Amino acid sequence: MRVNLLKCLLAFTAAILVCAPTSPAQMSSSSKPGPEQAFLAKRAGEYARVIKFVGQDGEWTGTSKISVILGGRFVLEENQDTVMGRPVEGTRIWGYNNSTKQYEAAWMYTMSTAITRLTGTSADGGKIIDYTSTSAEPGGTQLHARVRQIDDDHFVITLSAPGADGKDAPFQETTYTRKK
Repeated sequence: MRVNLLKCLLAFTAAILVCAPTSPAQMSSSSKPGPEQAFLAKRAGEYARVIKFVGQDGEWTGTSKISVILGGRFVLEENQDTVMGRPVEGTRIWGYNNSTKQYEAAWMYTMSTAITRLTGTSADGGKIIDYTSTSAEPGGTQLHARVRQIDDDHFVITLSAPGADGKDAPFQETTYTRKK
């Protein structure tokens, strides 16, 4: 048993050495927050949320608290909404991976036990980020999320998925307005 544990520890150490940055400069540049993280951090604060579903009448409301965590590397969003009469809580972690040059997010809700993992890109420094994910729910539906920063106090998240014709079709839009 000790031999197996020792083998596992050696394999783990070897994997770390192979995958680790080769110089202190590489390590520091990929692990320190940069302009992408600073842009995401500007969202920190408390927001009112308005949720609309395409093809359905009405809108639902909620709140969101956004905090900067882990030394400015990530942004944590905690939201509470009432949707169709039901309370819904959610947690989202947003970030930018300096190594892969992609935005990343993880979303969790009380409506599911799945963690939705998203990766995204932006052509304009983060003002519009297009994320994609494949749902962990049965059927593995492709999910797209477009985050548009309107100004320092407003941003909008539009969710879409392939429709019956295979084309991307929006199904939900959430508008965030910073509380003053």
